[in-house]
Amino acid sequence: MKFLEKMLHNDRIIMYNAGDFSNVTDELVAAVNWPKGVAMLSFNFEPFAPAGGCVKHILKNDYVIRYMFGAKTSDLTPVGKEMKSSTIVARPPKNTNEALSVTRATLCKDSASKRKQKGPAYRKELNRYLAGVKSGKVKSVLLFKNSRNVGIASMMDGVRLDGKKSSTFTWLWLDKRLPKAEYGDALFKATKWAKENAQEYMGSANFDYDKEAQKGDSRFGLKPYRIYFAHKGK
Repeated sequence: MKFLEKMLHNDRIIMYNAGDFSNVTDELVAAVNWPKGVAMLSFNFEPFAPAGGCVKHILKNDYVIRYMFGAKTSDLTPVGKEMKSSTIVARPPKNTNEALSVTRATLCKDSASKRKQKGPAYRKELNRYLAGVKSGKVKSVLLFKNSRNVGIASMMDGVRLDGKKSSTFTWLWLDKRLPKAEYGDALFKATKWAKENAQEYMGSANFDYDKEAQKGDSRFGLKPYRIYFAHKGK
């Protein structure tokens, strides 16, 4: 695919091929056509393993930036460490109401400043995602310790631009109050579930500021291959 060849254009996003991440600069963002009313500008590039597990750049702080990490599912390795005698129990939600309740309790508890940091485009995506949870399009596993919810992992299946089946690892939350060994076991169960239930390819989107999530995806075996820009807002 040629440099700056348009890959996708709809009412939500316009996407170009950047070839290599080093080509994504402030000058490039300013030069390409980003129609008014289209929420996000995106560039695809060759996947790479970032030093330290998280993406580093010299882009201006004028936009909300997210990355899509991805890989072939068979190449992924569950992270964390399984306990032989574990108190952590994993099970699917009893119904979509339980899935939605846990998702809202863990994903939608941002402060006003955090919501502003994520921007208006993300808030629209979040509402669309919650509708997907409610309709059953999102699959999840819930983690419990002594009947108390201590984690959730979720995915949504789709099709990549090249027509190949893919799953997006949409949400992972683990209770950080868990002891270290139990936290590691919960992480192992969540990522093992994700690998076993994903389509041929897996993706995961992370905010630029969320270095912890980026490092986690890197340990899992995912690599950045796409960047999203969205306007900041109230």
